[in-house]
Amino acid sequence: MRIPAINIRYILILFIGAIVFQSCTKTTPEEPKVIPEPEPEKGPDPIKDQTYVYSSESQLEFGLYQNNALISSFGQTDQEKKFKNRPKYFRPQAMTLKKDSLFITKAGGYKESYKIKWEKEDLFIYQDQNKDWKHFATKNDKNEISLNIALYNSQLKSENSNALRSGQLYNPSSINDILSDKSRAAMKTIWLKIKIIYVPENVKS
Repeated sequence: MRIPAINIRYILILFIGAIVFQSCTKTTPEEPKVIPEPEPEKGPDPIKDQTYVYSSESQLEFGLYQNNALISSFGQTDQEKKFKNRPKYFRPQAMTLKKDSLFITKAGGYKESYKIKWEKEDLFIYQDQNKDWKHFATKNDKNEISLNIALYNSQLKSENSNALRSGQLYNPSSINDILSDKSRAAMKTIWLKIKIIYVPENVKS
């Protein structure tokens, strides 16, 4: 039996159309999703060096003491008469904090350095001579550092001698810091205690 040519043509067209339709309906395989790698956690900011400079001062105590009892008081204008320029040269002009170290600069180019630690807002320096930590200064909520210093001139008279002693201290608690059990009864001391404020170098007006 002879199949008409026109029927064969239709069959071929339908067959080709079915193949094309099937190929078009195949879904393109999805590309694998790339999961972004988490960014590394940022570590703490490196500790920056911070320099504090002298801003102001106020006189806390200034007088003549017998033992630890105040005999008479002096005014601020008497500082130079009693201590010459010692307060100026003992008082730090600038203090630079570098991690666990403190570098102090004073008038005349004199420098000191200490190992330090913080306990909350209190700054401690390590004293090599005593092998212990001493409270040095305090930082307030304005980012200011408050430091107390003291200077003294003592006189101890006896029947056979007249001993004179002078010195200066960082952050003394009281005049009792310089009195010994043997000398305190007969010792007279001119005692000056000053509170000094330091501010960050870049914000000083």
